[in-house]
Amino acid sequence: MDASDVAGIGHNMPPLADRLAIDHKALLDKVQSLADRANAAKAVADEKGLNGDDDILPLIEIGKDASKLVKEIGDTRLATTKPLRDDIETINGFFNVAGTRADRIKGAFAEKVGEYDREKRAREARDAAERARIAQEEAAAKLEEAQNAEHSVLGDVVMNEAAVLEEAAQKAAREAVKAGTSPTRTEAGTVSTSGRWTAEVIDSDKIPLEQLRPFIKLADFEKFCRAYAQANQDRKPLPGVRIFRDSKTSFR
Repeated sequence: MDASDVAGIGHNMPPLADRLAIDHKALLDKVQSLADRANAAKAVADEKGLNGDDDILPLIEIGKDASKLVKEIGDTRLATTKPLRDDIETINGFFNVAGTRADRIKGAFAEKVGEYDREKRAREARDAAERARIAQEEAAAKLEEAQNAEHSVLGDVVMNEAAVLEEAAQKAAREAVKAGTSPTRTEAGTVSTSGRWTAEVIDSDKIPLEQLRPFIKLADFEKFCRAYAQANQDRKPLPGVRIFRDSKTSFR
């Protein structure tokens, strides 16, 4: 028998759901007993109706027992999952520390390389703009020379030279527009810049809310409306919104 034939730790353990059912059988029995009582009480209430306070006493007792059982189940769940949650917190903390260090290194070097790259791009743009300016001046000077040429043949030659220089000037102008926008490629890797448009609230009172309406999700609207309802109750209607009291019955 080789190592592959040896059962590993937990190899013969049943699935987690089955283990939980075994470990917490007493709790499940309580739930089943409560359900049986609830079904029996409901059957009586459905058959005879609720005609007086005495008729709701069994329902209240079952409701109170259900509240206690809900708390017991919640406490048991928390107690059962606490070791797992502690482990997860420890694991997350371990990797967060390592990840934070690596992220700080990346951020510091991205800032340093980014500063260099921005300066390099700006320099390339300035150099390209200067080349375009010089090319344009040379083309203009050659065109003026052609216009001032006394001999027609010489004028044609100079005009052709001016056309070539004008084409070069236009090419230089196009290159000037694109200068400093391409990624910087090195033997170690490629440096590129990216960004996204964002915003920062400076004065909330001046924000035109109607302009933001298309970008506000319904869930956000509902959150604001609930806050409005809590503050004003039903004393101050809000167009487009139904404000009501959401009542729930509790047992004590």
